[in-house]
Amino acid sequence: MLIRLVLTNFLSFGPETEFNTLTGSPRRKKEHIYNFGELELLKTAAIYGANGAGKSNLAKGASLLRQIVVEGQWDKVRDIQPFRLDKKLESLPSSLEAEFIIGEQSYCYGLSIQQGKIIEEWLYRTHFGKKDEIVFNRTTSPKGITKIEVHSEFYKTEQDRLRIKLYEEELLKEDQPLITMMANAKQVFRDVRLAYQWFSHYLIIIFPKSKPQFLIGRMLGQLGFEAFANELIASLKTGIHHLELKTYDIDEFFGKDDEEQARKIKTEILKNSNGKRAIQLRAAKVGEEILAMLEGGKVVIKRLIAKHKNEEGQYFDFVLDEESDGTLRLLDLAPALFQSINSPSTVIIDEIDQSVHPFLLKELIKKFVADEQTKGQFIFTTHESNLLDQKVFRQDEIWFAEKNNNGATTLYPLSDFNIRFDLDIQKGYLNGRFGAIPFLGNLEDLNWDIYAKEEQGI
Repeated sequence: MLIRLVLTNFLSFGPETEFNTLTGSPRRKKEHIYNFGELELLKTAAIYGANGAGKSNLAKGASLLRQIVVEGQWDKVRDIQPFRLDKKLESLPSSLEAEFIIGEQSYCYGLSIQQGKIIEEWLYRTHFGKKDEIVFNRTTSPKGITKIEVHSEFYKTEQDRLRIKLYEEELLKEDQPLITMMANAKQVFRDVRLAYQWFSHYLIIIFPKSKPQFLIGRMLGQLGFEAFANELIASLKTGIHHLELKTYDIDEFFGKDDEEQARKIKTEILKNSNGKRAIQLRAAKVGEEILAMLEGGKVVIKRLIAKHKNEEGQYFDFVLDEESDGTLRLLDLAPALFQSINSPSTVIIDEIDQSVHPFLLKELIKKFVADEQTKGQFIFTTHESNLLDQKVFRQDEIWFAEKNNNGATTLYPLSDFNIRFDLDIQKGYLNGRFGAIPFLGNLEDLNWDIYAKEEQGI
């Protein structure tokens, strides 16, 4: 579970800015809360704001932190863009930090980056907000000297001390995350591996341009996903009766025009699979994701087909590229929904309303938050005001993003306002009561007619 995400001097975020899933003062809708002793976390959050307010930058911050940790992408470290509208921040580092829960422990991981170099990186046990206990803290001086402080359990023997010294002086580069190196080391650093596992397995970020990925692999290998996806897609009245995997001979699928691609795929699977019996790829021929795999001793192609049914009860095959953008968006969300329902994962979706009807979204979210069996968190950014309904959300589950006079993004929850539980918050939001809406100025001052006449030479 995500407890909080803190961004400083990153994109549109200037001074330290925090988003969190901690409960506020409202006591309604207990089924919306996960309890961890004295700590209570919300299972969902909706983030509103005008275009350019910085909502998407929150998702980008989470995604970048995940990429740095999981993939060890030090090139991403170099690409971090600081806030540019405040000269006081020019000489300061950019920081990304997340506090989260995995298993029976809570952790805080973060790093500070300046001019493409990691100048500080830290991982602490936070014990559900009661106290902080160091796992490691890595600092680099302006002269490039790196020091690593670790918990005493990692520093008991001479071999432990030599290992840390080796990290400091030889192995760890200035743009390389320590968490990735320690998580993949032969030495068992349990806390580090747990923190790494949260980023790699339990944090999911989906952006508007995402396409459905790994659907075929999930249909084949993830218990219960095929039934879930079919139930979801049918209940949302997309026109699809059900999804079905079809098997093709690889040579017949690619045909004579793409014999070379078929040959390369067969060679890779048969000779270089390293025990992996399948390759997920996006075929140029069809534009969609397919799966090449060994089945019955030969290489075949698995393709996901949408089955439509007419009034006479006949079924017709549609490939996914023939489906609407809205249907594809729902298919893109299906794996994330499945994971957040069935495991303690945090799913962050940027612009969830893209290509999806607001009524469908509202019903989907209502079902998620009302279900007491869900195990994960569902966080999204949106412009869709129809979702602003206190019958669906608690006040502390609704957040707003707005830029201040200096152009920096600020975040604040609806629970900061003193409002009644029966207030029409959609109307209040559209009337500007809570901020975070576009400031349009006077549209009558737009001289469209003059520009048109000039274009026509009038």
